[in-house]
Amino acid sequence: MCTLVGHIQTHASTVNDVDTLNNFALIHDSDLNEQQDLYFEDISLKKNDLNINSDGASITDLNNEITVFTFLGNVEIISEIVIIKCDKAVLEFKENELKNARFTGELSSFQQFDNERELIASGTAEVFEYDHITNILRMKTNAWVNNGSNVVSGNLITYNLVKRNIIADSENGSPVKLIIDSKTIN
Repeated sequence: MCTLVGHIQTHASTVNDVDTLNNFALIHDSDLNEQQDLYFEDISLKKNDLNINSDGASITDLNNEITVFTFLGNVEIISEIVIIKCDKAVLEFKENELKNARFTGELSSFQQFDNERELIASGTAEVFEYDHITNILRMKTNAWVNNGSNVVSGNLITYNLVKRNIIADSENGSPVKLIIDSKTIN
């Protein structure tokens, strides 16, 4: 039995427990032992410390060890310290915990806040890959990050959300641009 679903709102219906989702699947002639794909429109999901809004969402592998949520169109993911906006987000959960996420779209962006909700970093890229265990946000293709004192742009940037450090790689010989605030250098 899957215990992954938190609180989902779609149009006028609300799904807030697994039994409701399983009943939904049974109504639609699905076998609970088969891979299941459920689709919702105009979604608002609360899962642990995440709030996710999008035009649509699908849930895959509902009864497997890893469940995949795919959000499409005007995706906004809000946690206590980060806001991510993108066209498409794919989140993998294992044992009810976020493991990995991939965010894509030409206007994909993130903003990181401190405990007082002050902006401490922001960035854009066409592709973001997030590893929840390491708190690493890997940005690819037209990536740009500003951590308050330094600005980095290139095609491959890694940002640690905890340590707040930036690593830029040239990837295929593409240029990397660094703007470093000389006041922050010891």
